Amino acid sequence: MKLLIAATLFSSMTMASESNCSMQFNDDLIVNQNQVELKRGDESLWRINNQGALWIKGQAVDTDRATSANLQQYQAGLRDTAKDTVVLVADALELANTAITRVMEQFGVDSGDQRSKVNAALDKMRSNIDQVVYSHGDEIQIHGSKMDSIDNGFDKELSVAMEESMAEVTGNVLMMVGKAMAGGEGTFEQRMQEFETKMDKFSQDLDAEMQAKGDALDARGQQICSKLQTLDSLEQQIQAQVPQMAAYDLIQVDNDEATSVSLLF
Repeated sequence: MKLLIAATLFSSMTMASESNCSMQFNDDLIVNQNQVELKRGDESLWRINNQGALWIKGQAVDTDRATSANLQQYQAGLRDTAKDTVVLVADALELANTAITRVMEQFGVDSGDQRSKVNAALDKMRSNIDQVVYSHGDEIQIHGSKMDSIDNGFDKELSVAMEESMAEVTGNVLMMVGKAMAGGEGTFEQRMQEFETKMDKFSQDLDAEMQAKGDALDARGQQICSKLQTLDSLEQQIQAQVPQMAAYDLIQVDNDEATSVSLLF
């Protein structure tokens, strides 16, 4: 009998992929429908509006038409990437929750104590992510300044909760085996074979569903990566046109394609 549930669950939550781009910064990116702004605390480092006008540390910067066009394209690209990332993170969390719920329902895990522990761990994960990637109305905030200060213990908390739940799953499976042995139609071997087939089908169906959805999430992550690569080239052009912008390099592209990085995390 193959119960690859734990592996399926944690793979569904993994957002890292083999790609060669990332966004790494220590400041806060504030995005709304009118402008994109990089802030350090309460200080505005730079701000670009929809028309491609630029302010650096609150001072307007005169730019030519070509530079303004690049700035306009740059802020629009950052806005689109931020929106895509918010949706991707939300969908990944939903996928993890779906996998957990399916397992607990299938194997009769106590909907009280164990489910509440897993829910608490997932809520902690959401809380940590919300500190870094936050969306409200038409505004998105990506807090690079909080990436190093968030509580990283939530992954251990989730692991402990899942281990406890998997222990209960194992106990419930043994009870289900006992019921299969004690009653039903056919010989003992036939009943056990029917039970094993049922369990295998559930595991395979869940694994296939999570794999398909996980692959779709990964493909969307790769699309974000492609956008970042395009934005990196544009960013370099802007830095050549406005040297002051070089101090706020947001996007780094690693030429080593084997390097494993995660998007925004």
